[in-house]
Amino acid sequence: MQDALTLRFARHGMALLLAGLLTGFVVGGLHSHHVANGAHVTALIAGFGLVAVGWLWPRLQLGPRWSEAGAWTFIVSMHLSWLGLIVKAALGRGPDTPAAIPVASTAPWDAASLVILMVASLASVVAVVIALVGLRPAKGPRAS
Repeated sequence: MQDALTLRFARHGMALLLAGLLTGFVVGGLHSHHVANGAHVTALIAGFGLVAVGWLWPRLQLGPRWSEAGAWTFIVSMHLSWLGLIVKAALGRGPDTPAAIPVASTAPWDAASLVILMVASLASVVAVVIALVGLRPAKGPRAS
């Protein structure tokens, strides 16, 4: 099962790397260039991060359910981070819009991108906590 999890991390990591590379080609054509560049970099970092976490994951001291839940939480949080930034870059407020505009007057896709990014942030925190719990030392006699 651990090999399947490692491959799942690698597949999703490579998919995010590809998404990041393709995002780099369209940065100039999106509504907000700065946010689009952030989406580009986020996808690249998240892709490499998923590959690295996949390498680490079999070594964590987690039960099968926690391992599966943690893996999917990591994967989903990375994809949502990229997706939220892409939505914001493509459809969100322009770079010259003042930040002090009331939230009630924002477009629905602005609110949607904010919700996506908030869910991604919360999922990332949960995933890291699960990984930290899995990094605890194994119970039993200590090996030196």
